[in-house]
Amino acid sequence: MKSSRVFRTAPFRLALAFSLALAGSITALFAYVYDQTARLEIEVTQDYLELELKEALHLSDERLTEMVQTRLASDFRHNTFEALFDPRGRPTCGNLADLPAKLPIDGTAHRLVVTPTDSANAKPKEAVLVAQRRPDGSVLLIGHDLDYVTALRHVVGVALVRGMIPAAILALLIGGLLAIKTVERIKRMHLTITRINAGDLRERLPISGTGDDLDRLAERINEMLDEIVNLVEEVGSVGDNIAHDLRTPLAAMRARLERARRESDRDALRALITRSLADIDRIHLVVTTMLRVAAIESSRHPPFLAPTRLEDVAEEVLELYEPLAEEQKLDFTLVRGAAAEVAADRDMLIEAVANLVDNAIKFTPPGGAVRIELDQRDGRPLLRVRDSGPGIAPAERSRVTRRYYRAKKGPDVRSNGLGLALVAAIVRLHGFQLDILDVEKGAAVEILFG
Repeated sequence: MKSSRVFRTAPFRLALAFSLALAGSITALFAYVYDQTARLEIEVTQDYLELELKEALHLSDERLTEMVQTRLASDFRHNTFEALFDPRGRPTCGNLADLPAKLPIDGTAHRLVVTPTDSANAKPKEAVLVAQRRPDGSVLLIGHDLDYVTALRHVVGVALVRGMIPAAILALLIGGLLAIKTVERIKRMHLTITRINAGDLRERLPISGTGDDLDRLAERINEMLDEIVNLVEEVGSVGDNIAHDLRTPLAAMRARLERARRESDRDALRALITRSLADIDRIHLVVTTMLRVAAIESSRHPPFLAPTRLEDVAEEVLELYEPLAEEQKLDFTLVRGAAAEVAADRDMLIEAVANLVDNAIKFTPPGGAVRIELDQRDGRPLLRVRDSGPGIAPAERSRVTRRYYRAKKGPDVRSNGLGLALVAAIVRLHGFQLDILDVEKGAAVEILFG
């Protein structure tokens, strides 16, 4: 595996960004700790020096000189400043050759850079100094350098480096391992997609089971592939089904037209024309239904939604199909439930329910029953069409909503396989739910609203 591919992966970049953020946050934290600690130390030193100066101002010249010399003699680290200047500013004792020009003589501590005279390798130092004039005009100055603050800065810096570098390296190693794992998963996905592009639509993207973003993406793509396979199979069978449905009436019409060309009896000629018109109507119905299903499935615009009473829809379909049910000697009834109103395109909803009823009447033998039921499930209204026909086998329930799929084939079944496909298209367009129920006898199909 090329290392450059690992470095370009999102997990490695995320780990790198995390490392930089970690380094920045640790640096900011250490800087804050250093600043607060140094500030506190300097403030304590300033308070101490100001108090020492106030107490020393009242000493006599001899005792003051003795104090300065004693303190300088005991300062083995050369980090204190003690000096006494006469009224003219000339040093009388101490480790400073001159009174700093920028130092205010006000008894308040100030930070300045000065050079002591009691060290062989005297270098300028940053120090806290406080000076005050005595009653005789002389000036007493005491101070302390800030070497301990510099040492503190060094300690903080070393701790920062020793703590930050291992953490950053660990984060990058973890990011690299995650990146390698991700690249391997993506490689497997790439190989699978290559096989799919080669025409093997049964292949599916691998899922690791971790439930991460790649798994969720693979699941959605696999669902899309399932739908593509269904559509390809459906499209592949459409041509055969269309040819089968149209070939018979076209052949019959051609034969009748041939007979009509030779027929001299007007009544017989009229009968041939009538039968041919019936075949044309059948062909027209198939083509119209196909176009209707395609138009609904390809629609990018939502239907015209308006408040629609389910009872009104059911009553209109009942009135429309009562004559056909009577002709088939079927018990056709409407079971009213709680009044319900849904947001739907009324005409489309009537079309969907009418197709369900048409299928139920078509497949129910004489003496059977067809019912339109209004009910509720979990507070959601539903409309159910139930019949006492042969029913739909469990293995076929997921396929009967495909175009041109017939759950029952035979010369006694007048079905073009488009009715439930049209219902499913209308239900999907509205965002409703279409369910084929498992019942002991017959079939039950319901539309769940809401």
